[in-house]
Amino acid sequence: MYTSKYLKIYFWQGAAFLLRFLSLFIVTPYLTKDPSTYGIYAVCLSVTFFFSYADLGFLRAGQKYAAECYAKGERAEEMRYIGFGIFVLLGFTLLCSSAICYLGYHPQVLIKGLSAPGKISTASNLLLILAGFAPVTVLQRMAAMIFDIRLESYINQRISLFASIITISSVFYFFGGGDYRIVPYFFFSQSLNLIAVGVCLWLAKRKYGYDLKQLFKSIAFNADIYKKANGLAYSGLYVMVVWILFYELDQMAIGKFLGIEKVAIYSIAFAFATLFRSVYGILFSPFVVRANHFVGNGDEEGLKRFSLQLVSLSAPLVVLPTIALALVARPFILSWVGTNYSNSVALARLFSLIATLSFISYTASMILTAKVRLKEVYITSTIQPIIYWLGILTTYSFWGLLSFAAFKLIATVIPTIYFFCILIRFFNMSAKELLQKTVYPLVWPLMFLVTALLIANRYLPCEKSKVNLLIVLGTTGICIATSMGIQYLTSSDIRKAAKNIIGNIFPEKPITKVWPGAGIA
Repeated sequence: MYTSKYLKIYFWQGAAFLLRFLSLFIVTPYLTKDPSTYGIYAVCLSVTFFFSYADLGFLRAGQKYAAECYAKGERAEEMRYIGFGIFVLLGFTLLCSSAICYLGYHPQVLIKGLSAPGKISTASNLLLILAGFAPVTVLQRMAAMIFDIRLESYINQRISLFASIITISSVFYFFGGGDYRIVPYFFFSQSLNLIAVGVCLWLAKRKYGYDLKQLFKSIAFNADIYKKANGLAYSGLYVMVVWILFYELDQMAIGKFLGIEKVAIYSIAFAFATLFRSVYGILFSPFVVRANHFVGNGDEEGLKRFSLQLVSLSAPLVVLPTIALALVARPFILSWVGTNYSNSVALARLFSLIATLSFISYTASMILTAKVRLKEVYITSTIQPIIYWLGILTTYSFWGLLSFAAFKLIATVIPTIYFFCILIRFFNMSAKELLQKTVYPLVWPLMFLVTALLIANRYLPCEKSKVNLLIVLGTTGICIATSMGIQYLTSSDIRKAAKNIIGNIFPEKPITKVWPGAGIA
C-alpha cells in the first residue's frame, strides 16, 4: 500500500519538478535579459523566506502530531493540531506581510543603489504584490497538510502542476515581442496560486468528506496542544532562526552591501542549491510522514528497518546527480544564461556539492524529529551559522562572493559528520558497516561518472543556445543514467529493492501481505 503511494507522490512531484526545471530554461532567459531588473526580482523573491518560517515551528510540530492522530483514526484531534499550527502561521504571516508592505513603499531600504524611477517602481510593485497575496501561503500549507499526512500529496501536486504549466506558458505573452512586463507576470502567477489552493481545498472536502467549516473553526489557540507541541515547536523555532541565518540571508545581504548585479550572479549559482533542495525535499518528504506513523504506532524496530533502507537506497540518488552537476557547471551556465554569468560557475560547483551528503542529513533529521530528540537538533542547527558567518567575515575581503558558497559547503559537511554518528548509534552498527551499506557501492559508478564527464567537458558547447543547453543536459543525463545502471549491476541491495518495487507496481497475483523488504514500508 505504502509503496504505491510513494510512487504516486514521486511521479507527480517528479513531473512538477521537471516542469520547474523546464521553467528555468524558458522563464529565466527572459528574466535575465536585464540583469539589474532580474537582481531586483531575485531580492524581492528572497523576502518570501519569511513566509516559510512564519509558523515559528508550530505548524511542523502540528503536522507531526496530526499524522499520528491520522494513523490512529482520530479526525477531530487531527483538525485541532492543524488548526493550531495554522493559527500561529496566520498571525505571523500577517506581521511579515505588514513589514513587506512597508518595504514596498520604501524599497531603497532593501536594495542598495536603487535610484532610477522605473527600477524603484518595479521593486515597489513586486513587494506590494507579495504582501497582498501573503494569506494564500497560509491556505496552501493548510491544504498541503491535509494531503501530506495521508501520504496522498500527489493530489494537490496535480493541481499545482496544472497551474505551473499555465504560468510558464504565460511568459510568451508577458515577455514576447520585446516586452519585459515582469510585474504583471508576477501578479498573474500569484493569482493562479490562489485559484489552485481553492481547488485543492474543494478536493479535500470531496475526497475525504473533510469538514472545512470545522477545520476553519479549529484555527485558534489551544492550551493543551501548546503544552504538548511547544517543546518540538520551540526547537523548530530555534532551527528556523539559525537556518535563516545560514541559508536565507545571502541574497538580501549581497543586495544591501554589494548591489543588485552581484545578486544576479549569485542567484544564478544559487539556483543549483535550490534545485537540489527541491529535489531532495521531494525524495524525502513522504518518508518523514511515514516515520511519524511508526512513532504513532510505537513501532521502534519498524522505524529502524525503514530508516536503514532509506539511507542505503537514497545514497546513489543523491550523490551521483550532485557530482555530475558540479562537473558540468561551466558548460551548463554558459549555454543557459550566457557569458555575463561566467562568474557564477565556481559558485555553482560548490552549491552542487553542498547536497552530496543529503542522504545522511535528511535521514538523521527525520529520525531526530520523529523521536523528538531535541538536544541533537539544537547542536546540529547551531553549528552551521556559526561556521558560516565566521568563515565569511574572515575570508570575504579576498574571496569575495566565493566565500559565501565555500563556507556554505564547509558548514554543511561538518554537521553531516555528527549526523553520521547519530545514524551509527541509532542502527547499532559500526561506521564501517554503515559505509558498506551506503558509500562503498558508489565507488564504481562514481569512477565512471567522473571520468566520462571530465572527457565530455572538453567537447561540450559553452555558448548560450537552447540547442547547446539540451546537448549539455542530455550528455549529463546519459552519464548519470549509465552510472545508475552500474550501481544496479554492482549492488545487490539496489537490485533487490528495484525488483520489489516493480513487483508492487506489476504484481503477478494480488498482494495480501506487505513484508519488511517490499520497497520501503
